[in-house]
Amino acid sequence: MSKRITVQLNVKAGQSPAFEAVIRPAMARVRAEDDGCEMYDLFKSVDDDHRYAIIESWASQDAVDGHRKSDAMSDMAKIADHLEGRAIIHRYEDRYEDKA
Repeated sequence: MSKRITVQLNVKAGQSPAFEAVIRPAMARVRAEDDGCEMYDLFKSVDDDHRYAIIESWASQDAVDGHRKSDAMSDMAKIADHLEGRAIIHRYEDRYEDKA
C-alpha cells in the first residue's frame, strides 16, 4: 500500500535562498538513492514566502522506514539551521481502491 507524507517547513526570514541551495541537492539525492521513492518534491507557498512543503510518495512502509535511515537523509538534516520551529508532518495511506 502506497504511503504519502507531507512535511511543512517554515524558513527563517531572509533564509529562503540559502535553504533552497541546501535542500535541492539533498532532495535529488533522496530521489536517486532511496528505494521505493515515487515522489519527493518541494513546493513553496504562494501565500507565505517562508513556508514550504515537501510532498513524498513511497511504495511501502518498508520504503519509508529505509528512507528515514538512509545516508541521503544526512544531507536533509543540513536544512535545520534555516528553519523556524519544527516541521509539521502528516502521514497518509492510499485507501482508494477503485482507481478506474
